[in-house]
Amino acid sequence: MATPWALASHSPVLAGVALLLLIGLPAVFATPGDKTQVPVAVPGWVTVALVVLQLLAAVTASWAAWPVPVALLVWALVIGTIYSEIPRWRRLTGGDLVATGPAHLVNEGLAFLFELLALAMLAWWGATVGSGLALHLILGIGTPLAAAVVWGLFAAPKARVALPLAGVLAVKALVFGSAMICLDVLGHRTLAVLFGVLVTANTVIATLDREAAFLKVDVSRWTGMNR
Repeated sequence: MATPWALASHSPVLAGVALLLLIGLPAVFATPGDKTQVPVAVPGWVTVALVVLQLLAAVTASWAAWPVPVALLVWALVIGTIYSEIPRWRRLTGGDLVATGPAHLVNEGLAFLFELLALAMLAWWGATVGSGLALHLILGIGTPLAAAVVWGLFAAPKARVALPLAGVLAVKALVFGSAMICLDVLGHRTLAVLFGVLVTANTVIATLDREAAFLKVDVSRWTGMNR
């Protein structure tokens, strides 16, 4: 609903087209076995791509159409949807929906870059909010430091506290969502939206890779126990 809502004030026609595409494409193009009725059969990765397209559209349009708290709620729901969709995506692609080789390294590098950018946004906000040099120093240093500690404890690849995937995604949503709020408060909503879209896409790929790694470890352990 966010995309038609955002476009309605600019062009009702575009809003109608967006609504038709976002609802019509998944209804027409489907993977056999995923739905009872399949008007046009497509491979599993196409169905996954259509879902990801809907999620990215929701993240982008919600910031343009609704207040920040509502947009953040949408972004959190998108992260939750990614988590709940993973078993279905794995089934649709035969378990092969992971980044390998150079693609994996690029995505991991981008994930690290986005983490640094989130900390930079928090520091930027902290250094400008309120008045007085002391407050700027405390918030400018303390805010990103607190976020880095939370990330290192719960969301890093080698986190000290092992959380289930849902918990890791919740921590990521908290840190990245806070960074997006800070960037929006600083008057850069377009950059906040772009950051949210890129982070969402990166999180989808990273989450699939992480799940694949967990499954590989579990399979190895099970195989070792039965030898």
